Amino acid sequence: MFSTQLDGDFMLTIGEFSQISRVSAKTLRYYDQIGLLKPGYVSRESGYRYYEVSQLRDMLLISRLKQYQFSLPEIAAVLAKKDSGYLSALILAKKTELSSQIFDQQRILLQMEQDIEKIERCENIMQSNYLIKTIEFQPKNIFSLRQKMSLLDFGKVFGELCGRMEKRRIKPAGQFLSVYHDEEFNHECTDIEVGVIVAEGSGENIRRLAPGLCCFATHIGPYDDFTPCYTALAEWIEREGYTISGPPIELYVKGCEDDVQPAEYVT
Repeated sequence: MFSTQLDGDFMLTIGEFSQISRVSAKTLRYYDQIGLLKPGYVSRESGYRYYEVSQLRDMLLISRLKQYQFSLPEIAAVLAKKDSGYLSALILAKKTELSSQIFDQQRILLQMEQDIEKIERCENIMQSNYLIKTIEFQPKNIFSLRQKMSLLDFGKVFGELCGRMEKRRIKPAGQFLSVYHDEEFNHECTDIEVGVIVAEGSGENIRRLAPGLCCFATHIGPYDDFTPCYTALAEWIEREGYTISGPPIELYVKGCEDDVQPAEYVT
C-alpha cells in the first residue's frame, strides 16, 4: 500500500491518502491550497503530493469537526493550537449552538402540525385569536438603556441593565420592558430601549413614560414569535379607526428570569 519511501519514512500518494481517509483528491488539493492540511512532501520534479501516515489522524479530526459544522478557519485554528482545552471549549460552544437550533426546529415542527390540523378543519392558519383591549396608560418612571443593537444582543443588554440596577441599588416597581424607537425593523441594528418600571423619579438613565391611550394584547409564547400579535394589533387599529402615535412597547410579565419554558412566556 505504501508506494514510496523518503528518508526512511513510508509516504502515501495523494490517491492512497484519499482512499484511506475517504476524502477526495480534489478536496485534499484545496486543503493544501488554503494551508489547512499540507502534504508531508511535494516532489520538485513532478509536483506529486505525498502524505505521512500520521497525517491521517489530522484528517480524521478535520472530518469530525466538519461533521460538527465547524468552519474551515475554526478547524485550522484547532490544528494550529494543538490545545485540548481549547478544542473542548469549542466543541462545548458548538454543542450549545446546535442544541438551540434543534429546539427551534422542534418548535417549527410543532407549528407545522398545528397548521395541518387547522387546514384539515378548514381554518385559516394565519387567523389569530388575540383579545385586543384599550387602556389609558398611566405615566410611569423607568430605568432604561437605549442603544442600537442586534436582536441577538437583547440578553446581553438586559444583563447590563440589571448590573447597573444592582450597582445603584435600584429596586423594580413593575415589569421589565422594551421600547422600539425605529420606524422600521432591522434584525441586525435596531434602536431599542430596554428598561424596568421603578419608583424613583429622577437620576441618570431614569425617565418618564408619557401617558396616553394604548391598545394591547397578551402574547403567550417565545419572544421570536411576536409577529402574529403585532399583526392582530395593526388590523384592530385600522378596523377601529385609530392611528399609531407612539413606539410599540413590550412588557415582560413572565419570561426567562422566571425559570419557565419559552412556550410559557407571557408578554
